Amino acid sequence: MLCSRSIASRFTNTSSVISSPVMAGPSEFLVKLSLGTPSSLYWAIIDTGSNLKWATCCHCDNCPVKTPMFDPRQSSTYKNQRCSTRFCMELQNHRCTSDPLCWFRYSYGDNSKAEGVLASETLLFDNGADTIKHEGIVFGCVHHEDNPESALRKVPGLVVGLGRGPLSLVKQIGSSIDDKFAYCLPPYSNENNSVGQLKFSEDTEFSGTEEVQETPMASDGGEGSFYVLILTDISVGNSRLNTQFGGAQTTALLGDARSIIIDSGTSLTFLAKDVYGRVANAVANVINREHFYPPEQDLLCYHVEDNADPYEGLLEMTFHFTNADWKLPPSNIFGMFRSGITCLAIKDGEMPIFGNIAQQNMHVKYDLGNRLLSFAPTECTQG
Repeated sequence: MLCSRSIASRFTNTSSVISSPVMAGPSEFLVKLSLGTPSSLYWAIIDTGSNLKWATCCHCDNCPVKTPMFDPRQSSTYKNQRCSTRFCMELQNHRCTSDPLCWFRYSYGDNSKAEGVLASETLLFDNGADTIKHEGIVFGCVHHEDNPESALRKVPGLVVGLGRGPLSLVKQIGSSIDDKFAYCLPPYSNENNSVGQLKFSEDTEFSGTEEVQETPMASDGGEGSFYVLILTDISVGNSRLNTQFGGAQTTALLGDARSIIIDSGTSLTFLAKDVYGRVANAVANVINREHFYPPEQDLLCYHVEDNADPYEGLLEMTFHFTNADWKLPPSNIFGMFRSGITCLAIKDGEMPIFGNIAQQNMHVKYDLGNRLLSFAPTECTQG
């Protein structure tokens, strides 16, 4: 396995709050950041559905060969966290050894797992003009990964947890960013590899020209990790489904059957089985084309002719949240999951999730202090 090489980095401590570039990966979005002293540059998964920030470290067992990998031996600011620290106590699955290091095991919704040692390190965000340095950021130094089919194995070995829990990056630096962050995710179909942005504090504000809507974030928040919205209805094309969420079968983790987690780290949107059934039937009825369900995807799909627009003849959809309507163009509802096949990027699941395909080309702002989520359609590759 190859370890990362340190790259020369000039940085300034400044009170300005900056943004950092975001690009599309295979099924997730990656933010540019640097870690360690001297710093090494990485692209890391943006995940609002988890808390722990972690990096695949050198000599990781069962980890795919990823370049670069973080080598803590080359950093003068790396420090292991002991079991007695409050951050270690915050981890649900941790164990202590005679070291006494804080070992953790972190699980994700796709059954992938990351295991390693809790540590702290210097983190830098760079937008090309300014660099902001955050010292003593607690993260996981991963020494073992499970589930070879996980999307985590197909991308650089870092995850930035932006959830609501105390180990989240936004919680650790919350006072310096006014408890606000935002992102603008570029489209997966971006042929020019143009980038979007992850923004903090004042940089999260809208330009003033967008049609901004806002919806409250629910207070239950699952186990304290998730950003939860209340979904009041769904429109397929111009027709509202008048969904009766009271009969929806959903996880006990979310108290309200209308609750849905907004997650930048999950590609598909998941709905309770009966709600999804109504959506899929409505889509099939509106689109006058033969559809099918590939066994390896279990998604509602359509064939696309060679060189044809994959979204031609497809429909728009609206997710109606409390006081806000999130309108989705066909490119935020369907995805090219295989050559010649476009599929509905929505399926049934135990945990309702509003995924990142639905969030493309949208300025999404999280105001944690006021518990508000704001959004506006934006060409994210325009800066």
